[in-house]
Amino acid sequence: MAVFSTLRFLADQWRTVPKLEKQDLSGETVLVVGANIGLGLEAAKHFASMGPGKLILACRSLKKAEDAAKEIKKATGFDRTTAYAVDLSIFSSVNSFVDDFAKNEERLDVLLFNAGVAHTRYQSTKDGFEESIQVNDLSCALVCIGLLPLMLKTSEDTASASHRPRITVVSSGTHFWTKPLPEELSSPNYLLKLSDADHCTPKIMADRYQVSKLVQILFARELAERVGVSRVIVDSVSPGFCRSTLGRNMGILQSIQMKIMYAVLAQSTEVGGRQIAWAALAHRNCEHVIHGRYTQYMEAVEESDWALSEEGFAMQTRLWDETTNILKGVSPKFNQIVDQYLQ
Repeated sequence: MAVFSTLRFLADQWRTVPKLEKQDLSGETVLVVGANIGLGLEAAKHFASMGPGKLILACRSLKKAEDAAKEIKKATGFDRTTAYAVDLSIFSSVNSFVDDFAKNEERLDVLLFNAGVAHTRYQSTKDGFEESIQVNDLSCALVCIGLLPLMLKTSEDTASASHRPRITVVSSGTHFWTKPLPEELSSPNYLLKLSDADHCTPKIMADRYQVSKLVQILFARELAERVGVSRVIVDSVSPGFCRSTLGRNMGILQSIQMKIMYAVLAQSTEVGGRQIAWAALAHRNCEHVIHGRYTQYMEAVEESDWALSEEGFAMQTRLWDETTNILKGVSPKFNQIVDQYLQ
């Protein structure tokens, strides 16, 4: 079982991360969701340095994606980029993005879902969900499953290739610090409980980022199990604790604490981006070793004890059912995709 401690965290933060082994991405299409700043931008630069056929940047606004493309070209010389806008806090925006992408793009070899928010105060979206849950979890599932048919088509078109298309979800080692509360487990719907304004007290919200990242890991595991290793590879990754703008939505006290930790412990976003790109590209010649796995520091490792417990696996199935039931009411095509490919 995986054990997480303060000493292990400190040791991980001070370890040297190897250089990223370059892959030949010629002819491949790589999508980075959340590519305009921080870890996503650095991962996109790593992908660009490997010469993909097309690098697609999806950001909250078209201008942010276009600005990221300019920075990538300046850093790497790569200019085969395409920009898309998607607001993950609005389901209709995600649906439009998925529809446009599937209509415009011929293939998808790598899908990196990096976007995320970290709130310590309750904020509801227009769709009625707590924003962290909608952006980090529900919209993650909506993008990954919505684009699955295109990835399956890519897999069929490249059946003789040495590797399958891959979905990589950026999670966090902070999932070790949390598990569902008894009152959440006993509620009729766990995800709806997490979006209940009365439930989301300051104490609850202080743990929300970690909770959303645990949910991501369980989603990635279940998706991997349902899609199968022979068609599309799915994994999740922790980039480690890195300097980024993730804490921009935190309260004053948490922001001060974060700045101190950044100064003492944080690695650069380039190092984090390196680990993310590794998870999206590693083990192409032996993909079974990474399918459904959680990775950090360029290796597949065990998740938290709770995630690996009987209760954790039961929650994995429950979350899949809750997530798909919610999203079937959001996207007309979602139900068809789940029924056709993920039973």
